[in-house]
Amino acid sequence: MTREAEDPDVVERTVVFFDICSSSNMLEDLMLSNNQRVMRNLLIAVKNFLKSEAAEQGFEVHKFIGDGWVLLFPGQTSGESLITFLDKLCKYFHHQLAKRVLPQLQGQPRPLGLTFGVDRGQLIRIRMMGRQEYMGRPLNIASRLQGAIKEKDESPGYKVLFSKPSFQALKFPTGFRKFKEVERTLRNIQGGEKYSCVKMKLKLTA
Repeated sequence: MTREAEDPDVVERTVVFFDICSSSNMLEDLMLSNNQRVMRNLLIAVKNFLKSEAAEQGFEVHKFIGDGWVLLFPGQTSGESLITFLDKLCKYFHHQLAKRVLPQLQGQPRPLGLTFGVDRGQLIRIRMMGRQEYMGRPLNIASRLQGAIKEKDESPGYKVLFSKPSFQALKFPTGFRKFKEVERTLRNIQGGEKYSCVKMKLKLTA
């Protein structure tokens, strides 16, 4: 049987896109003093943190996307374990940003922090150009959600936007964390109609 005739390799994943707020502004500021290595070192620190956590918790650091990453968690991941990890990531990043980057800036850009988009569903796994790649709607949805957090929110840092189906599938314990149901317009999703999602603020302290 040729590879073209094989059934697609379909996997269930919880997809997390996250992005560093104001990264372009911070890099431009650092370049004025020839300190761009500071941003590089921040990214390396976050990369090493993700690599260590992935080995321990069983998720895949799928791709770096310039000023953020795509993470793929097993389909059966619980909401509580996912948010516990995202809290930990936010605390680590917040500390590294304050230690490495903010003291070197001439200005104080806003907003600061990380923003997250989450969806869950089936992906097609393929090999392309010698590496593992994925195709599927959850990637598109998570990416659009991450970008939509800034809509109607002047302080988007350290917040996550879930698709409503993924939020329900993650089965959060009752009273685990405050959340808010919102609507956003996601580019090229549902013909531009309003999309139902859930916003949650992450914790920087225990």
